[in-house]
Amino acid sequence: MRLHHIGMNVLSLERSKEFYQTHFGFEEEMIFEWGSESILFLKKGDCRFELIEESGNGEGSPCAFLHIALEAMDLEKEVGFVKEKGLMPVEGPLLLENGWKVAFLFGPDGEIIEMIEE
Repeated sequence: MRLHHIGMNVLSLERSKEFYQTHFGFEEEMIFEWGSESILFLKKGDCRFELIEESGNGEGSPCAFLHIALEAMDLEKEVGFVKEKGLMPVEGPLLLENGWKVAFLFGPDGEIIEMIEE
């Protein structure tokens, strides 16, 4: 068994789509309506996000998890890429005791994005 996707509630599908496409290279996989929700799947390689926007009140729902972790083959290169796009890490890159390198960033709805190199 392996992870299929990570889902999160967002305030704006368009804003979140643009953010993850611009800063991390995700591409739109599919979009559809499910009841009062608009659902957008973004994909990059084997990594898939399900972004959910609640329709109707315009307020959306808060994120329902602490963070997402994106594995990078070359963390310094990936951090350089997001910096070029105007996104600055809030912490890191750091070298952990186990040898992993990590950096932390904020997404458009305050979600924590961890970039990790093993």
